[in-house]
Parts: sequence; structure tokens; C-alpha cells
Amino acid sequence: MALITTSKSLGWYGVHGASDCVSTSLPEQFGTYASNGSFQQGKSGLSESQAKLMSIWTMLPSGSAWPWNLSMEQKYRNHPIPSLRDLVKQHDSLKCGQMYWITWTGSSDLNIPGFIPTAFGVDMGRISD
Repeated sequence: MALITTSKSLGWYGVHGASDCVSTSLPEQFGTYASNGSFQQGKSGLSESQAKLMSIWTMLPSGSAWPWNLSMEQKYRNHPIPSLRDLVKQHDSLKCGQMYWITWTGSSDLNIPGFIPTAFGVDMGRISD
């Protein structure tokens, strides 16, 4: 478990030696939208307005950055163009050993199970794929 206590956090997903690492679905954890447009709360218990305060960025193999956030979920999860639906589905999980940049503007701490934030002089351990 990692509590994000700052507005910006860099780190890795997956804890070395804890157990087998399994990717985490961001829509399942933080929420998504049904085909009728209604918000479906995730396991984190964040409300729609709270979940909109978070973005999780990663680097793609092409070298470009890709965000996952509730705005992307709302816009593309049920998009009528299949290639746009597929695009958001390809990048909607935390993958073991991958680095992420998380922005959080909420007023309380954000819990992201399995995320290991970095800190100067600290290496809590990370795993590779």
C-alpha cells in the first residue's frame, strides 16, 4: 500500500518479494463510466469528484507520455469508434515494474495498493517484468 501525500509523485508499481505481482485495473480501482454515462465507483471508494482529481501518467514504448484519468475514461471507454475504445483499454492498468507519475490534488491522502513512491535516498524495492 502506498499513501500519496503530495500533489505529484513518481514511483513504480509492484512490491519486490511481497507476492506475485498482478496488474491493477485503474477503472476497477478508481471508477469508470457505464455505457449510459453514469459513474461507477471503484474499489477505492472515491466519489466521481474525488477521482477526477487524479491522473496517472506512464511512458509508452514510443517515448510519448500517456495519462489515465477519469476524463479519458468518460471520453473514450464507451466511444463509438472501436480504435479509440481499444486505445484507452490498452493503457488502463498499473503494470508490474513500470514507472508512473501521479498527480493528485485532493485534500486527503490517496491510497494506491502496490505503488512504491520514490524518495531521495530511499529504495523500498521494485520488481521488473
